[in-house]
Amino acid sequence: MTTQKINSNEKYMLKGSLKKSGYDRWRLVTTASHISTGEERVFFIEFYTVNPAISPSECLLGYKSRNKVTEEDLHSALAGSLSAKNMKSETLVQPSFVMVRAGVLCENGKHIDAYFPSDQIQTGKTDLLFKVGTDESNFCSLTTSSTYGTVQISKADLIESPEYMCQSGKMTWNLRYEKQISFPVSKGSGVFWAPSGARTVFEGRIVLDGEEYEVTAPKSCGYFEKSWGKSLPSRQFHLNSSNLTSIINGKTLEKSCFVVDGVYGGGINVFVSLEGRTVLFYASKSKRYDVNYEFTENPDSEEGTKFHWSVSISDSKYVVDIDGYSMDTSMFIRGYECPEGKRRLLKTAGSGSGTGELRLYEKIRKNLVLIEHVHIADMIADYGSIEVPEE
Repeated sequence: MTTQKINSNEKYMLKGSLKKSGYDRWRLVTTASHISTGEERVFFIEFYTVNPAISPSECLLGYKSRNKVTEEDLHSALAGSLSAKNMKSETLVQPSFVMVRAGVLCENGKHIDAYFPSDQIQTGKTDLLFKVGTDESNFCSLTTSSTYGTVQISKADLIESPEYMCQSGKMTWNLRYEKQISFPVSKGSGVFWAPSGARTVFEGRIVLDGEEYEVTAPKSCGYFEKSWGKSLPSRQFHLNSSNLTSIINGKTLEKSCFVVDGVYGGGINVFVSLEGRTVLFYASKSKRYDVNYEFTENPDSEEGTKFHWSVSISDSKYVVDIDGYSMDTSMFIRGYECPEGKRRLLKTAGSGSGTGELRLYEKIRKNLVLIEHVHIADMIADYGSIEVPEE
């Protein structure tokens, strides 16, 4: 895996007004196998920066409790000159921090978060995309071909700082990667999204809570994306996989992948690449397509509660139908503080073991011709929305 030049869509983007009102996030996902048992688990690593110029030397988390009631307020309330109901107990702040999040998407999954002030950010002109930390014990780095780092937090740390909203533990990784299929950047509702590694192979090592996992290119089924903008989407609807098998001929599709991502202005992006044939539907051009998508819960299935993502989208040339499924037991919840603060939180449930089917049709005159019908495995399936606390 060779060093590559930085793609302009993968650079650190928080400049100008976005420094005080914006976010930047890289997400990497890969499958790894336990070196002793062979158990496969889906790991993810994220680099997430929010409003770096607001508090460059100190992490400012919006979910940290900050008492707004002063001693003078209390005396006024006791004296009857200030009503207790008129006293707001907490100060709400606009967040400013760098978060490196790493974990595993599975039943009883977990994520471990490390926070850094933004003045520790390093970016480069060669192959360095992002680096944060002050010494080798806590450096977390991302280049155009590799990533390494450590995140660690104790139970005592979480008791003292519940605003971290993660689990205790330690994860260390040292990975190399190579993007095999890239899709173009998409813009919608003030958000930019670039799935530049919709099919990515990883190699290396991950250690989670003392258990070692090996990452090999043939089995990694990796994914790499970048997003940035002024605010997070109000709803999240995401599917992706590069582990596809043709139901027509039984062959593994080694040069294929797909990704669905939204919701942007009511639309979704649907990008498909099947053995060299690429079909692109952009959320920003949704008026040109016939599109239906929904997320439903099926509590009465024999295996238990099953979640269903369904997508049907078409234009004058192609039709894409996708059905994705994930059991509730494999879904893992995580939250992201929004740049605007006010304790707004994008809360997302996700799985790394989704399955499903994808059909690609071509419209030829008045006929609908099936080009490919594939089985989907190891699918990343996310669904979420922004939660706003009650006043």
